[in-house]
Amino acid sequence: MHELIHKYWRQTIQIQKQLVKQAADEQEEMEYQQHLQWLQSTEYLVVISEAQNEVKTFKDWGLDIVPHRQIIKSLNLEEEFKNEKYSFRFAIVCAMWLTGFDIPSLATLYVDKPLQGHTLMQAIARANRVHEGKNNGLLIDYNGITTVF
Repeated sequence: MHELIHKYWRQTIQIQKQLVKQAADEQEEMEYQQHLQWLQSTEYLVVISEAQNEVKTFKDWGLDIVPHRQIIKSLNLEEEFKNEKYSFRFAIVCAMWLTGFDIPSLATLYVDKPLQGHTLMQAIARANRVHEGKNNGLLIDYNGITTVF
C-alpha cells in the first residue's frame, strides 16, 4: 500500500508543479504553491506492530519492512501524528491505532478489512470526533462494511 501511495503522491506533486506554472494570476499561483508545499512536506508512514521473523515474512511477499521499522523505532509516531505541527499526516495501519487511539483532527479513515461490533464502532468514532476546523469525518469503505448491518 505504501508503494502504491508513494507512486501516486509523486505523480500528484508533478501535476501540482505544472498547475503552479500555468496559474492564471498571482492569487491562483499562491494557492497552487501552498498546496504543492503541503504535498511535498507530507509524510506518509507505515505503522505496524513488530512481529517475529517479519523481515523474512515481508521479503517473501516481495517487500522490505526494514526501512519502515527503522522509522517506527526512531520517531514517536503517535505524538507526531497527533500534533498538527508535524508533517506526518497519513498513516498506513493494520490493526495498530485502529482502536483505542484518539486523534480528534483525523478526518478521513480508509478501511479495507472486515470490521464488526465494537471494533467497527471504535473505527467509525476515530474519524467522527469534533475538532476545530473540521466539518465532518469521512470513512472510505473498500470492503463493504455497510453490508454487515
